[in-house]
Parts: sequence; C-alpha cells; structure tokens
Amino acid sequence: SLKMWRSIWEDLAAPHLKAAEAALARGNKAAADSAIRTSLTMLGLAYSGDGYYIYVPLPERRRILPVQRRLYQQLREINGDRVERVAIPHARGVTAGLLHLPPGATGRVPALVVIHPLAGDKDDYDVTAEPFRQAGFATFCFDMPAHGENFDGPRIRPDDEQVAVAALEVLADRPEVDADRLAVMGGSLGAFFALRTAALSSRARACLAFASPFDIGSGLARAVPGIRHSFAWVVGAQTYAETLEKGKLFSLYDVPQRIKCPVLIVHGTRDHICDFTASYEIARRVRSPLTVQPVVGADHEVAQPKDPRIVGPAIAWLRTFLNGNGR
Repeated sequence: SLKMWRSIWEDLAAPHLKAAEAALARGNKAAADSAIRTSLTMLGLAYSGDGYYIYVPLPERRRILPVQRRLYQQLREINGDRVERVAIPHARGVTAGLLHLPPGATGRVPALVVIHPLAGDKDDYDVTAEPFRQAGFATFCFDMPAHGENFDGPRIRPDDEQVAVAALEVLADRPEVDADRLAVMGGSLGAFFALRTAALSSRARACLAFASPFDIGSGLARAVPGIRHSFAWVVGAQTYAETLEKGKLFSLYDVPQRIKCPVLIVHGTRDHICDFTASYEIARRVRSPLTVQPVVGADHEVAQPKDPRIVGPAIAWLRTFLNGNGR
C-alpha cells in the first residue's frame, strides 16, 4: 500500500541509524559516515516522493527533523568540517545559519548566502552546497520561516528576502569572509528569494538561480498535489482557495529589472515543478549581465545543483564575476 511508504523506509533506515551510533562509539569514522549517509538517504525517501501518487504531508516531517539535524551535525563532525552555527537577526525575529568554510581556507574567502527550496532546510541544503566549498567558496545556509528550526514559527511571506539580506550583512561582518566577494544562490523557492535578495541588497555581487519559479500563484492550480499542500502549509493557508489567494503575492514581475549584479539562470527543460518557461520570463526582465543555462532533459533536480554538468559551469561563472573579471 502507498500509505505504507513512510513507515517502510523508516523501518529500513532503523538498522543503519543503530549502526551509525555503534560506529561512532567505536570511533570508526568511515563506518559511521557510511551509515549516516545511508540513513539520511532512506529518511529523505521516507518523507518525499513524486508529488503525485507518493508524498508525505509536510506537517508530518516535524517528528523527523531533529533526527535529520543530528545526523547532519554528526556527519560534519566526522569529516572535521569548519562549520559554525550563526544567529541571523532580521525584521521578523532570529533564524539560525550554518557558516561552512571551504577546506584548507586561509585569509578572507569569497562566500555565498544559500537559500533552500520549499520543504527544505539549512542542514539539507548545506550538503547540496558542498561542490561550491570544494571550489573555495564559503557557504552560509539558513532556515527560512516555516522551515527547519522555524518549522512551527511564523509562516513564510513573499517579502522574506529580508532574511537573506540580513544574512548577507552578517556574512559581510565575518573576519573569515571577503565582504567584497559575496553572492546569493538558491534552488526552486530559494531561487525565487535569491533573485528578490539580489534586487534589494547591494551586498550581492552575483546571483545564481537554480530552477526558479516566476509566478507561483498562477502555477499553483496546475501544481502537483505535494507542492500545493506543502505551499499551503508554509504560508499558513487553511483552504485551497486561500492557498491560491496567498500564492498570488509570490511573483517576480517587478523584481529582475531592479537587480544590478550579474545573474545566472539554470533550469531543466523538462521541469514539472517550476515550468521551464519561468526562465524566459525572468531573463527578459533582467537588465544586468545575464547568463541562461538550459539543462536539456533535466527535471526539477536542477534545484539541487550537485550534478557536475550543472554545478561545474555555475562555479566557473561564479569565479569570473566574484574575481572581478566579468563585472
């Protein structure tokens, strides 16, 4: 039965969770690393799906978030990563961010504010940002409202780029970071807010948008049930009609024109979550230096830029502009 999807995967993850604890107790880092990654993969499957026939309602993730957060922390500790939990005060409160420095970094390094997708969080998307750290960039992932450690807090609003703007200011004050080489990136809903952040903050010297929506309100009626229900949860809508009404406020019609920094748009041509045509709507409004990278045949996995054919060109583009060669 499809109703058993979550429980089956959780049961499959259970022995790997025990194996991870046993390996940590023995000091066997390699075994612990393997068991933790397997556990995270299975738990990720347990609480995800195709959005059509298999998906777990977002409120049910509440019970697993602390477990996943602990596993991600253990993974970072095992690998000796240079990570610091940093508070980000903003207009609506305070959120937590993970400042993750690149391996072997010395001096002041370029850095990215990284915004997770709908139903994501800072710990999960911090893993997605790993290729950027390997390329020498620090990353600063944080929890948006109604996500991660803010899961039961205030709901997300269409102007919550203010949180990312505050994150840029916090990042600029860090002694490890070069305040003149900051960028903002995001995936899916995170890309939507990355573009809005670039339009609002002069701190962002480059903006990377992976699989961004353009007009969320107009797309909700056609969206798969899993996306519709997740969006309703994070905006605090109680009915389908209220979901559509709140969705109308989430659009980019007047945003790209105000961006001053270079913009990279990356989108899969077969994206069934955020239609590929969104990239056209964004691109034709951008007035700053623009690069559009279609990923032929790709779906919404582009929002998680880990595939070398996606992240490789993005890193090369980022290096050009943050080094000042393309500005």
